[in-house]
Amino acid sequence: MKNILVVSINAYQKTLSPDHGILKARYPYGFCRHYPSCSEYTKLAIQENGSLKGTLLGVKHVARCNPFVQPSVDLSYKKGTN
Repeated sequence: MKNILVVSINAYQKTLSPDHGILKARYPYGFCRHYPSCSEYTKLAIQENGSLKGTLLGVKHVARCNPFVQPSVDLSYKKGTN
């Protein structure tokens, strides 16, 4: 399951993502307000924590992505850093 999710995120990043894919030319300085981007964060969280917890952390990260939040660096996907 973990590998399927990671492959799906990789496919999204290579095709539709404004930060990683073919649309990157339209956003040369990046589109996402956070580092790592939501898709990259979710991929790293799944690799580090497994399918269920990684997906939940990714959903939490996406929920924090709005114009009223200061841009940030978020490394909370790593085990032991909550």
